[in-house]
Amino acid sequence: MRVSDPFEDVEVDPRRTLGVTVLVLIALVVGAIFFPTQAAVIAVIVALFVMIMLHELGHFVAAKRSGMKVTEFFVGFGPRLWSFTRGETEYGVKAVPLGGYCRIIGMTNLEEVAPDDEPRAYRNKKTGPKVLVAAAGPAVHFVIALILMFAVLFFAGDYRAQHVTTTLAATTQGAQAAGLAAGDTIVSINGTPITSWDQVQSLINPPAAPARAGDTVHFVVRRGNEDVPISVVLQQSTDPSVKRVVAGISPDYVVPRPGLVTSVVEAPKQVADIGWESIKAIGTMFSPSGISNYFHILSGDTGTHVDQSKRFVSPAGVGALANDAVKSGWVSVFGLLLAINIFVGLFNLLPLLPFDGGHIAIALYENVASKVRRKKVKVDAAKLLPITVAVVAVLGFIFVSSLFLDITHPVANPF
Repeated sequence: MRVSDPFEDVEVDPRRTLGVTVLVLIALVVGAIFFPTQAAVIAVIVALFVMIMLHELGHFVAAKRSGMKVTEFFVGFGPRLWSFTRGETEYGVKAVPLGGYCRIIGMTNLEEVAPDDEPRAYRNKKTGPKVLVAAAGPAVHFVIALILMFAVLFFAGDYRAQHVTTTLAATTQGAQAAGLAAGDTIVSINGTPITSWDQVQSLINPPAAPARAGDTVHFVVRRGNEDVPISVVLQQSTDPSVKRVVAGISPDYVVPRPGLVTSVVEAPKQVADIGWESIKAIGTMFSPSGISNYFHILSGDTGTHVDQSKRFVSPAGVGALANDAVKSGWVSVFGLLLAINIFVGLFNLLPLLPFDGGHIAIALYENVASKVRRKKVKVDAAKLLPITVAVVAVLGFIFVSSLFLDITHPVANPF
């Protein structure tokens, strides 16, 4: 339904819109932290949806500032449910809440544009504004990632620099029955002084002579100011994926807490590190071995040669991950949102239509080709349609296949 607006000739203030959207995003994430229910999971998913709209807002603001005409800014796709017009832009909500879009006139030569609007069409702007508008969406994701990373570093600590200690964080009932307790610090095992957790693992399960269930390991632990000798009988792990005996202990971790300045400096570095890991992950997924591995997963192959973690995740899978993250606490929630933003930002920079990177590649090509040929060169989008159709087909296959996997073989909990 379309409704009239008494302020039809009033322009929307992009800064106010951005501010309100960010406040909504923060409110949703805070709600997910302090109300660990299904509503919290929904809040995280809605936060992801808001991030997509911030992506579109990036395009919108850059286009407006560059003098381009934006005729639509919609939440969702499909049939209109509600809309209003302010100035020259129609804002509204559509039926399918899987993202959103803003319509900038004249994105390609295939679009018909009124003669009076030609000077404000995307295709008629200089290279700089075109690249700026196309890159603004992905850039928003990186800005969000930087904010989330800073928040984690400053308020929780540098989890990427955490190190394991020789102090016990938890013990099983068997270890507790033997006398071990959380907070004990391991001094020695079978007479060997302990300075790192790697020693603990190698002494309990020596590579040369693997231990067996029923074997006894002699610990000396520091409890307060005393050294206490304790003997623990090893047991077979209750985890089917762990083919070894265990003592029923797990280590504590120390997470460095950087200050304000260090957090500001470290946030871009760590976002860049995660970005590089994401680039390698994307390359692996679309490599011949990665494609083969994915089809093995789709076929139900559970052999040891198949890496089950190398798979795409659908919105259903993201919902499952959000559920696990909410249960693990706000740091996991922020970590999930951070990783998704970096991945989406990079994926959108792929130099293929309909991605933003495709429009950037076209703008740069036209600029370089025009200089080389000494005449204005314009890319004919009609010639790129087969590639665009192929890309959309691949994206469709990824969506359907990942949804199938997430329903039949839910993604494992990484938190």
